[in-house]
Amino acid sequence: MASRWAWVLAAAALAFPFPATAQDAPAGGTNNSCIFAHDGECDEANGTCAAGTDSADCRPSAATDPANSCRFAFDQRCDEPGKGTGLCTAGSDTADCAAVAPPQAPSAPAQTVPSQRPADDSCPFARDNECDEPGIGSGACAAGTDASDCKAKTTVPAPATPATPPATAGPDSCPFARDGECDEPVTGSGACAAGTDTTDCKAGQGAAPAAPAAPSSGGDDSCQFAHDGECDDPDRGTGLCTAGTDDTDCSAAGEGDTAAPAACPFTGDGECDEPDKGSGLCAAGTDLEDCRRK
Repeated sequence: MASRWAWVLAAAALAFPFPATAQDAPAGGTNNSCIFAHDGECDEANGTCAAGTDSADCRPSAATDPANSCRFAFDQRCDEPGKGTGLCTAGSDTADCAAVAPPQAPSAPAQTVPSQRPADDSCPFARDNECDEPGIGSGACAAGTDASDCKAKTTVPAPATPATPPATAGPDSCPFARDGECDEPVTGSGACAAGTDTTDCKAGQGAAPAAPAAPSSGGDDSCQFAHDGECDDPDRGTGLCTAGTDDTDCSAAGEGDTAAPAACPFTGDGECDEPDKGSGLCAAGTDLEDCRRK
């Protein structure tokens, strides 16, 4: 008898299913907690599920709400191509795809390499033709560590009339001084003001003169800067060559050994420019003010 009643109760349950208990709506989306959700039939109207638990099936028709006409709309998963599963056409799963957070671009790794002297290429992205220093580039590297790429970016054509350098500028005050490349206008890259990359630009002139001078009358012209129109002997010129090895240029600059040395153009810059004491860019005795401090 008991088994017969059990069979009757089971048949009644199949014929008249009890309404599903309403569940809390999933966070961030519409409630589809009905056990028959996404079966293509609205189970709220027939009482199989509680109101508000079969939103996917009970949503407005595609004609009424084309932006959410995807059959999987309101399931908290984007089904549009390019952004989700691609099971529906673009623009038909708007509510779900709007909830998908856009991917975040990876942040550049923090650089621990300190800024060093000019021409430092310790940045891991150095020499990739892109400046990665902060302020003038991507900021992926510390300041002063992507010198080659950032120097190329900031180099501009030399102006028709070079601007007068600041009063504080002096020989080799260019930030790229002594890197083996002339960076002054006209004769170099133009990245620095005239007269601030003296050593590199002087060396860059080479041994070949701009205009050959007349052969010397038996004098020694073995100086590598001979016939460049400038005396490079220590006592009468720049001091870049050994005494007596730039005879033609020094003879043209004055009358033999009696010619007075030209005044040093870098006097008062705080750096001794006489030979044997300083940079050798000026003749001996012509930079007394700076050399006296040494």
